Amino acid sequence: MDYDHAKKAGNYDLFGTRNLSPSQLETERGIVRMSAEYALKRKVENDALDVALKWFDSVDATGYIRTAAQFTGLVGENASQKPICATDLGWGPVNKTYKWPDFAKREAGPGERTGTLPYMAGDVINAQSLHSPAGRTKKPKFVHEAIHDVESLLWVLVRLCITRKGPGINMRREDELDKKSPSYNKDLREAVVALFEGSDEVLKKKKSSLHGDWESFEGEVIAHFHPYFEPLKPYVRRWWTTLILGYKYRAEEFYDIHDHIIRILDEAIQEIGKTVSEDDEATKAEINRRKLHKERLLATFRRQEAVTPPLASSPFSSLLSSPQSLRNTPQRHAVSQEDPESPSERLHVPKKFKR
Repeated sequence: MDYDHAKKAGNYDLFGTRNLSPSQLETERGIVRMSAEYALKRKVENDALDVALKWFDSVDATGYIRTAAQFTGLVGENASQKPICATDLGWGPVNKTYKWPDFAKREAGPGERTGTLPYMAGDVINAQSLHSPAGRTKKPKFVHEAIHDVESLLWVLVRLCITRKGPGINMRREDELDKKSPSYNKDLREAVVALFEGSDEVLKKKKSSLHGDWESFEGEVIAHFHPYFEPLKPYVRRWWTTLILGYKYRAEEFYDIHDHIIRILDEAIQEIGKTVSEDDEATKAEINRRKLHKERLLATFRRQEAVTPPLASSPFSSLLSSPQSLRNTPQRHAVSQEDPESPSERLHVPKKFKR
């Protein structure tokens, strides 16, 4: 989140409003149905056809349905043969439109744009759009959108899956990342550097490459996940392909990106919970550590209340208003980026880049 360059739009545009007359809709629906069903070897319901046609003409609507079905795993040897409907693709009702702020005439202020480089979306770190959406002859002007923040969150998860081997403290894959170790994994180390620890130019180049060849995400990213994170792989794949759909088509997935990713996460929590237990020793140890850490933090806050009476109704107001109370806080319990209880490695990465 770049609060230094926050934007406020005074104008809004409506998207998803390609209104067709009943006769036009019936004609284009027939064209898309024939092409899509032939390509997918599956029946396609009217609601899926109509949602695609509210965004695109018959040619691009066909491509949108085909790509969305492939990305969501609705085609293939093990896929169901029931007709594909809009809900299967994660699409909203056909009459749903999107009121979107118009940032086209808004420019970020001067100075540096802040952010943690390894987690920046491909468009953001390169300060340009990396995709030419369907129906457009050139790439749109770069504007920081919600989809970019959702991509950033994906990179945070990917780093954990690549650099850690389990839950909690002391679970970094040091043996594989240390060149002096007998277990050194050169491919893993190179992937970590290219994705997260390299120079600005290295990080930009890698993000551009992955967006340019989105299928390479499997071999260059997911292939390096530690086996502990194996159950997450299908959901990370869907997260990535949902982002690519959003960038390539700028339709349902672009304007409704949060709902799409929340559905993926909800499904992951539900399904992984059925197969992964909390009985292994590392998980139990980490759960216990977090409980003890929480208890110590709460004890610290209670001591602050006893030392400095609150000035307002908030139980934490004394912490915000009294320098003396802060000086009295035991440092080993302080909540900070240098928290010794944190299971994450301390990052030594650049936090800013100039526009």
